[in-house]
Amino acid sequence: MNDPANHSRRDRSGFRILLLMWLMYGGYYVNRLNLAPVIPLIMADLKLSHAQVGLVSASFFAFYAAFQFPAGFLSDLWGPKKLITFGGAIAAAANLLFAGGSGILGLIGCQGLNGFGQAGGFGPSVKLVNSWFPETQRARVLGLYVTSVSVFTLITYAAAGYVGRAFGWRVVFWSAPIVMGVLLLLFWFFVSDHPGADGRPIRSISSGADGRHFSRKRDRIRTLVRHRDVLLSCGGFFCLSYIAYCILVWSTSYLHETHDLAVDRAALMAGVYPAIGIFARPLGGYLSDVTFGGRRRPLMLLGFACIALAALSLSGVSRIEHAILLIGVIGFFEQLIATQFFALELDLLPPELAGGGAGLIEAVGHMGSMTAMFLTGLMVDLSGSYRPVFWVLSTLAAVGFILVGSIRGDKALTDHHRGPSRP
Repeated sequence: MNDPANHSRRDRSGFRILLLMWLMYGGYYVNRLNLAPVIPLIMADLKLSHAQVGLVSASFFAFYAAFQFPAGFLSDLWGPKKLITFGGAIAAAANLLFAGGSGILGLIGCQGLNGFGQAGGFGPSVKLVNSWFPETQRARVLGLYVTSVSVFTLITYAAAGYVGRAFGWRVVFWSAPIVMGVLLLLFWFFVSDHPGADGRPIRSISSGADGRHFSRKRDRIRTLVRHRDVLLSCGGFFCLSYIAYCILVWSTSYLHETHDLAVDRAALMAGVYPAIGIFARPLGGYLSDVTFGGRRRPLMLLGFACIALAALSLSGVSRIEHAILLIGVIGFFEQLIATQFFALELDLLPPELAGGGAGLIEAVGHMGSMTAMFLTGLMVDLSGSYRPVFWVLSTLAAVGFILVGSIRGDKALTDHHRGPSRP
């Protein structure tokens, strides 16, 4: 029997959980993207090249990608709360160690440890969203949730740029764990894996495609790695992650080196990219759930097409106003469609695989982030220009368009339980 009062309490609890998740993931980003705004300061202090800094960043994403799938998979078995808390604690410790680093190997190791911890963030969070909110709200909830990325990236860029210039880059890395520590305590004491005293998610546990529960771990893994549409989604997210993190990590250096902006001002201007996500991310969720009736692919295709054109245009601009505008355009469409990959994954897979599916997409996607870190630095060192970087971004957007266009399933959860998705 439906009890309106019970539904009202559940809604209030759900949005309280969403707020705490939003803050917690913001803490992750404070401890993740504090490197980008102070790259020029680290390069000057430790006499590092672009390629060496790219290698430091690539170490983060190598470990981040490697542990995404295990973190998501374990959140399906053990619950997401434990994974998110453990990962945040590791990330905070890694930042403290990075603050004392001086050699390239030590910096690489600290960023690798940070990537290991950060892997506990997003995949388990998707699992948590899937447990607390119904299917009809998932894209909008994910869109609201990841505005945390935009807000805290903007805060991190501005704060790290100022603190780094005023007090030195090391201060940036020992102050970030303080933020994380406070948020970890709030998250641990006030968040639960499922709503209600019965410990069950809003979506009741369903069976696999063949009508049976996933009784063995290898059955879960086999279902994920053999799912054609999920694998295509992984490829598309690889392209999008390369584009996103290339801009996020290197835009401060691009504006500083190409357009002669001071580091703190360049970091502030680069903040247009995450800032626009405050609007773009929830808009993407609304368009997907409401305007397109739960269909994810049309929006994703539009986003990739616009990113390809904007990146190609960025390779030829000379005025800083045009450069910032185009960075904003790329940021708008990237953040408009990013969460659609995870909403689509939840549509395609049964709830037992929600965390593992998100972890797999994140893992493959952030192999793109890792690749972007090193190749971007190497390309700038070899060519002395950022122009080839933007050519690569445009090409990857075109590849992402093709991969998403090849996905057969869309809003196919029901079809998945009946059998293979319809062409």
